[in-house]
Order: sequence, then structure tokens, then C-alpha cells
Amino acid sequence: MPRIFITLLTAASLGLVGCSPRTPQAQPTVELESPPVAPPAKADVAPKLVVLIIVDQLASWVLDAYLPILPSNSTLRRAYENGAYHSTSFPFATTQTAPGHASLTTGVTPAVHGIIGNAIFDPEHGTLMTVDDRKHAVIGNPRRFVSPTSLQAPTVADVLHQHSGGEARIVGISMKGRSAVLAVGQRPDAAVFYDSKARAMTTSTFYAPNGRLPAWLRAFVEANPVEPLLQVWEPENPTWLEANFGPDAWLGELYPSFPHDPWTTTDPWSAFTFIPESTEYLMAAAFAAVKAEDMGMDDVPDLLVLSISATDVVGHIWGPRSWEYADNLLRTDRAMGRLVRILEARGPVAFVMTADHGIAPMPERVLADGGKAGRIRNPEVTGHAERAADSALGEGDWIAAYVPPLITYTQAGKQRHKELDKALIKAMPMLEGVKAVYNAHAGAKLRASNRAMERLVGASIPKNPSGDLYLVTREGWFDALAENGGTNHGSPWPYDRQIPVLMWGAGIERRTSKKMRSVLHVAATLSRLLDIPPPALAPPEPLPGVMRLHD
Repeated sequence: MPRIFITLLTAASLGLVGCSPRTPQAQPTVELESPPVAPPAKADVAPKLVVLIIVDQLASWVLDAYLPILPSNSTLRRAYENGAYHSTSFPFATTQTAPGHASLTTGVTPAVHGIIGNAIFDPEHGTLMTVDDRKHAVIGNPRRFVSPTSLQAPTVADVLHQHSGGEARIVGISMKGRSAVLAVGQRPDAAVFYDSKARAMTTSTFYAPNGRLPAWLRAFVEANPVEPLLQVWEPENPTWLEANFGPDAWLGELYPSFPHDPWTTTDPWSAFTFIPESTEYLMAAAFAAVKAEDMGMDDVPDLLVLSISATDVVGHIWGPRSWEYADNLLRTDRAMGRLVRILEARGPVAFVMTADHGIAPMPERVLADGGKAGRIRNPEVTGHAERAADSALGEGDWIAAYVPPLITYTQAGKQRHKELDKALIKAMPMLEGVKAVYNAHAGAKLRASNRAMERLVGASIPKNPSGDLYLVTREGWFDALAENGGTNHGSPWPYDRQIPVLMWGAGIERRTSKKMRSVLHVAATLSRLLDIPPPALAPPEPLPGVMRLHD
């Protein structure tokens, strides 16, 4: 079994190797209502509901590869061909889920909103998720904490709440806690996510101070238990998969071949997050929220932020050119399409679809194509840093941790940080796969640099960062999630920073643009559709294609 170095992915990636799957059973699904056929939305009608769909890990290069082979009636093809399409990129280096979600709806970089990565190193508690405030417990799992208190900038949702006097309905929902809460911020009507210990959708006491789920969510959880959905994952169309992707196994895939049975893992309830049924469950929960909150039913525009997580988990484990990724993407597209059609039938609705980051190609495929790529393992980074520190300062306890992208010194190391900085900035690039390291306390200086890489790193570093050095991997290399397989993101290279933005529906004109724009304009785009000012410090201009209908 592969050794997992960084437990930020999910426990779903444990325990699949060498296990015989159970006999496949008829697979129950969480059903949405039968989608009615709605007429195409008129572009010159203001939306009453704005839906931001974040497809976790959907890089531009991945979408470009899939669009030609997706069914002609797929949701992604429909959005691309009939709506507005923009090529965008993140103007910072730390391409992880937490900073990506935060930037999409605040319109600012991590240097401003404060979220440098999915996790930080805390001297008292060790590695902590950036949404873990050690105070607001998850309902159903009192040992886990989730809140947006580390987010230092207002989101579109926060502005909408204030501008509407609390009349607008706002819901954020995802399988991941950080995705749900960082996208909607402080004052949504609900921020809902899945918890494997609760074995259901839930929220935290930040949003439910009385410790009780909202009535609609409690009813949904009772009516839709997860256990019947924990079924063997079989590919729907092996012939199509083999024709487009070759054999069902590649070096580098953690668990290469179908079928995949969550019950043969060490934790089926965590494994739920990588099977397609989790997205069906997510979509059904999203519609339950829409119905319960009467979203899109009055003249005050409402906001639904829906972040789809399974694409990220599957991409990490099998890579974006695998059978698993392709099969899951087809099913995700279909589930998304059902929800889209239902919402379109309810009234004027606008959709903005994008991603929180991209993904690196699987190294084994890059190597097979004659390129250079690889994985950097956490113990290699800390070991190399410790040896360099000992060489410069003498043997001692200098390095506390490496939690990507930051290397953190011990208290003794911090007292001699100038010497350590000099030694490690010189020594770390000698480790295979490391491009450079930068002083994490020099963010302002880096942002003012005339070098593009330094500006990207500087834009990633908030005031008072939790670590001391910012590590950048070489192109094609990434921080390993497992010893001998899988892929990752988090770098400043184009495959991680460049993501698509697709828009369609009410208030949106058809257009396609390959001009590279900053993804930070998504916040102003949502704001224009909602008829509110963009968040403070966000770029004020929406992406082209959004009509001005409220003047």
C-alpha cells in the first residue's frame, strides 16, 4: 500500500490495493426531480438566481482535451458552444483548493485574503487546515472544526448579504468544508459540506450556533442516507474509454484498474468522495437547498455556489487522462445537466462555471512522451533542509515542518533566520524537482519585483505567514501525495494556474475569447449579474459577455 505523505487529499485514497471487489449490485442513486424542458434563457433578462459552479481541478488543458470527445448534448459542450467562454489564470503561485475558492469570490489574491494554502503549520497543533479555527465544531463530528474566520477579505456573498439587507438567499455547498465556506464567507444562509464521520452533509457551529442542522438539511440527511450509495464503481462505457484513452491502467495510477469498491477501503465513508454517486448526492442536496430557501423566486437575486469535489479526488488518484477521470467527468456532466435544467425551468438563471486550480499531468505520461517530471516527497524536502541547516549553523533542531508551499523553522531556527534563509535559498534548488525557495517574509518586495515568478510568489504570501520559506517546484514536478503514484497541483506553472470560465443563461451574451484574463474578474462578473458592487479591492470589470441589465 502506498505511503501517504500528506493527508490533505482524503482518507479515500487508502486501502484499495489488493482488495477483491464485492459482486456489483444495482446502484441506487439520489434522484433529482425529473428535469422539465425549459426554453433557452434570454440573454437580455436579468437573472433571479446566479449559480457559480466550481469544478474542482478542471484545468484549461484538461477541458480542451475533453471537449472534442464529450457528447454533443453534454453540459460542458452546451456551455462552451452556446454561452461565453474565457481563458483565465490565477495571478499567484499557490494553486490549491482553499486559496483558489477564496480568490474566485473575493476577487483578490492570497496576499490580501490571507489564505495561502489548504493547510498551515501551527507550533501548538501541528498541521491544521486553514479553515480549522479550533472553535467552531462540525455538527456530527465534534473533533473537526470549520469556519471562514481566517478569510480576511469580503466575498461576493458577503456584499450581497449587506447590499440586500439580508433578503438575498445565499447557499454554499460542496463535499469539502474549505470549498463551501471560503466561497461564501461570513453571512450565507447555509454553508454545507460532507463529513465522513457524520456520514452525511452537515455544517459547523459557525453557521449553526445552536448546534442543529437547518430543518431542510436535517430532512435531506434523513431521507438520503449515504450507505446505500457506497456501491462498486464500474465504468459505464469501456469501449468508449479504451478508444479514447487506451488500456485501463497506467503507471502512476495509485489503484489502476476498475472496479473500485469503497467497502474494501479502510474507510468507506471517506471513499464515498471519489465515487460518482457523491456528485449525485451533492446535486440533490443543492436542489434541496434551492427549494427550501425559495431561491430565484422573487425580485431579489439569490446566489448558489456549488463546488464539485469528486473531480479533484479522482484526478489526484488516477490522473486526468485515466478511465476513472473520464468516466467520472461524464457522470458529473450528466448530474450537473439535470440540475441545470431544473433550475432553468424555475425562472431566469445565470450560470458561471470555472475551477479553483488546475492539475499537473501524471509524471509517467510526461516521461513516456519524452518530457521531464517527478514527485517531491515531503521527507526529502525536510531532510534536505535539515542537512543544509546543519551544514550552515551546526547540528541542531532548525526545521519544524514542510507544509506546502511553506518550510517553517523551529523557534531556534527563527532566531537565526537570516543565516538559515541564506543557506536554504542556495541549497534547496540542489534537490531534484525544486526550482527555488523565497523568503516568505518578503512578500511586498516580491510583489514589486520585475520577475514574473517572484511576483506570483509574492501575490501568494499574506501578511504574517505561518512559514518562513516559500518553495516552488520545477515544471512537471509536484509535492507527492503518495510515495509511488498520483498527481497534484499547487505550482505557478500554466497547467496549474490556467482555468476556463464558461457562462450561460440570463444576462449573458454568446462569445468566445482565448485572450488570457485574470480569474479575479469572476468576482465582478458575479457582482454584475447580482446587481451589486464588487467586493472591496477586487477588479471592478466583469468578464466580457455579461450584460448590464439593471441600469
